[in-house]
Amino acid sequence: MNNLTINLAQATTLIETCGNTNTFMLRGAPGVGKSSILKELSQRLPDYLPCYIDCTQLDLSDLAMPVVDRERMVTQFAPNARFGVGAGCTQPVLIMLDELTKAGKSVLNMLLPVILERRLGDVNLPVGSIVFATGNLDSDGVGDALYGHISNRMSVIRVANPTADEWLQWAEVNDVAPEVRAFAKQFPNAFDCYVDLEDGDTNPYIFNPRKGQTKAFCSPRSLEKASHMIKHRDRLGDALLPALAGTIGESAARDMEALLHLADQIPSFEAVTKAPSTTKIPDGVGAYFLMAFQLSGRVKEDTLDAVMQYVNRWDNFEAVTLFVTALATNKSKVGMACRNRAFTLRCSELGRFF
Repeated sequence: MNNLTINLAQATTLIETCGNTNTFMLRGAPGVGKSSILKELSQRLPDYLPCYIDCTQLDLSDLAMPVVDRERMVTQFAPNARFGVGAGCTQPVLIMLDELTKAGKSVLNMLLPVILERRLGDVNLPVGSIVFATGNLDSDGVGDALYGHISNRMSVIRVANPTADEWLQWAEVNDVAPEVRAFAKQFPNAFDCYVDLEDGDTNPYIFNPRKGQTKAFCSPRSLEKASHMIKHRDRLGDALLPALAGTIGESAARDMEALLHLADQIPSFEAVTKAPSTTKIPDGVGAYFLMAFQLSGRVKEDTLDAVMQYVNRWDNFEAVTLFVTALATNKSKVGMACRNRAFTLRCSELGRFF
């Protein structure tokens, strides 16, 4: 990772820690997970009212409307309810200004007091409120612009693409199809960012406006969408490959297709749990990765002994480590796993590698 970038976890902690005094503007390539930060922050800060603001859809009337005080014969601005503020509101708000760099100029000018002063029109945000913003990079070529006088009101930081391993931790607890996770493990360059490529380097998987790769490409967002289709591949049949190509690009779709063929040949979860000592061992790295993700995704307390017996027969160190790590980083399964003696012994044997 470039030393002038931060990852999504660091960005979340930065906003949680200093977001009530500083507005952080997070810029990154499309689909890397910037918008997901609001969900994570809302879980960390349950006392805050989360407010998602899509700046691309705002007109001036969507920010506030004039209200006439007929006794005093003056007008005041009443904020739109989407900002979570109004008469008598004291709960601090957590405002995400998504795609701020694509907002119209007049809307952007109205949002400047929100960014700097925590004020929308005549109404101050409740004490402690947090505001942060997101946008794409200028070089992405998708209509983003950030003027100097606006940048100076914020801390503008580039968010790095998640690495394959970082994304896999998220994928494990979000029910991403094992075939997609195996693809991520086998092709970690699908998470590269085009701005970090050396001159002359090519990467057929990623968003790269410099090479005209802007229609369908791999990103955390598009890989999740591919997962939904792959789970229904039996029903989709021949329509799956074109649908994948239109979601993650043709190169990635072809590689994913190869993994799907492989997935149809590896032992089923039911076979492993019924006969862990005799079920066929995976053949090849790709098959091992698929088995590791399939088993970690489906194993439960009553099947873990059988699965561990099967995994302990493997002769692929990385696949064993992958399976163990997947369970250990899954919040919903780590307790169950750590109560299993075979699992804890395996962890001990892995030592510093675990």
